Amino acid sequence: MQSTTHDSSHAGRPLTPVLAGTFLAIGFGPLLAAFFFNLWKFDTYQFFPLALAGAGLLLWRGLNEVERPLGYGSGWLTFPLVLVFLAVLSAAAVMWSPWLGAAAFLLALATGAWWLGGWPLWKAVFPAWLLFLTVLPPPLKLDARFALLLQEWATAGSSRVLAILGIPHFLSGLIIEIPGQRLLVEEACSGINSVLFMTSACVFYAMWQRRSLLFLGVLYAGTICCVLVGNLVRITSGAWLLFHYQIDLFHGWKHEALGLVLTGVYLGFIVGMDALLAALTTIHRQRRHAPEPNADKTPILEGVFFEGGVKFVAVLMVLLGGVQLLRGWQFHYGRETAQVVNPEWMDGSAKFTMPQELGGWRLVSDVLPVPKRAAFEDGVYSHIWQYAKGGMVVTVSLDYPFFNYHDVTVCYRGAGWEIGDRTLQRASAGNGMVPSMEVAMQKVGGINADLLFSTINESGVWLEEPGGGSPFGEDGSPLAEGGLMERLTHRLRQLPYADDSMDSAMNYRIQLLAAARGGLSTVQRRDVQRLFQEARAHLANQFVEVQPVAVATPDATERALRDAAKAAQEGVESAPDATERAVQEAIKAAREGAESLPDATDKAVREAVRSAQDSGGETLDATKRVIMEAVKEAQEAKAGGEKPSGDR
Repeated sequence: MQSTTHDSSHAGRPLTPVLAGTFLAIGFGPLLAAFFFNLWKFDTYQFFPLALAGAGLLLWRGLNEVERPLGYGSGWLTFPLVLVFLAVLSAAAVMWSPWLGAAAFLLALATGAWWLGGWPLWKAVFPAWLLFLTVLPPPLKLDARFALLLQEWATAGSSRVLAILGIPHFLSGLIIEIPGQRLLVEEACSGINSVLFMTSACVFYAMWQRRSLLFLGVLYAGTICCVLVGNLVRITSGAWLLFHYQIDLFHGWKHEALGLVLTGVYLGFIVGMDALLAALTTIHRQRRHAPEPNADKTPILEGVFFEGGVKFVAVLMVLLGGVQLLRGWQFHYGRETAQVVNPEWMDGSAKFTMPQELGGWRLVSDVLPVPKRAAFEDGVYSHIWQYAKGGMVVTVSLDYPFFNYHDVTVCYRGAGWEIGDRTLQRASAGNGMVPSMEVAMQKVGGINADLLFSTINESGVWLEEPGGGSPFGEDGSPLAEGGLMERLTHRLRQLPYADDSMDSAMNYRIQLLAAARGGLSTVQRRDVQRLFQEARAHLANQFVEVQPVAVATPDATERALRDAAKAAQEGVESAPDATERAVQEAIKAAREGAESLPDATDKAVREAVRSAQDSGGETLDATKRVIMEAVKEAQEAKAGGEKPSGDR
């Protein structure tokens, strides 16, 4: 339904394509640039340049074939559409959310098409709009959840086929074990890359052939089924050839070549199924033909002038573009200035070292980092060490760097482990003010394991500590990896922390796995926890830079002093008041500035320790050590400035 046609007799300033393109570039450029930069980090979406090129072709054809003259779309729909896309763009600019920026661009494209040409222009633009939509990841990391489902389906299906073929194997999570080989069905082998790319190709081909949405839906479903079946055949045939002829199709050039062959097969399937469906149906045959050429080549923007509502939207987009530049600069500059992880040490080379002996444990293996392709959040490199003590061998590893927080238990579940109780160890005096997660796991055969891990982001924030934008709840539940409502709650909780989003930073994980048949004894568990704390401190010191006193010390000192006061109050009857007063003085001194911090804190802390000692109590020994370490750390930080700890 259209209201009025474009009027080219107006005397005002016309809205030229150059002027309109400039406003679009200012209003969406910064967020879209960040969106595609982030998208390139994931293998699964690196096809997006092809999708954008295809969308450009569809848009060019649609604009050339749309019938002229154009009439404006009805205002009852245009006005709310404008409000919606401006609201989304404003939220994206203020929160610096590239994903919301891309969503706002899609809304703006749909709004502009309806406003400038109503239903005819919207139909002409829709194919390009739909193809662009295929490169917009679903929110709440649902694509990663979909990839995991594909992995589970591919593994279970391959196991059934291998059983039919009579190949002995054992299924453990996402691992298929055949005699002498363990095959891990990774994300790249699960079909997620092929599904996303082929469905995008399916949309392009169907739209290029002028198919209806019903036709596209059938072709889309068929394409997904074809890719899943092809991936099942790929895994099964690879295991069969490896078992019978020792031909490995899971690694090296053979793996890549097979992937290219399957890509050609999938593309051929799309073309063939499209032709078959077109031959079997009559309703779509007429739609295969291009519309009659339109002799009227009036420009789309002919008769549109820079005034009224157009001027208001244009000015607002310029202002929002300025907000984007400011917020983007704050976001990246803030992350850069707050960065305490030395990026020069995170290139995958074997720069990280562990001592031959650590807390009574002896180093028995040192596996150098091997790069792996990351489909979603997995680390690119993993450096692994194994330590032995009393007949028990544990594994310590450093995984780095990975984009977005990733709950490592998802990977262990895929390796066949059953995940049990989680125990959140909050930052306290007893663990060096570093939080961690302890997870009980078990495996077939009566094997039990304890998994301990701590994750630090590029700003030096240990992410397992609840509060703020942490991916964990107060009870240690993984909000970022939970159900739909938990994921949504996690995103809403992060809104106040958009400037320092923990999900948008690069993260680094230190973990320890200790497994034993029947589980660990109390003594073994205590030894393992102590080893993890020492190994974590030793590794973190090699790539985490020392923060300036004014930035890092007040908060760390305040936390340490509060823990000290709590410990004093729990262990001493008569000293709480004096200790609390002294601690509050120390906190006040910590907030006054970097120059007076060490001396003032030292004096206040010594008073706190002395008042606690006067009342006795063995629990104060740990309190004293923690406080004195905090003072020592503050003094060293003041003397050393910003010198990286890896260089000390």
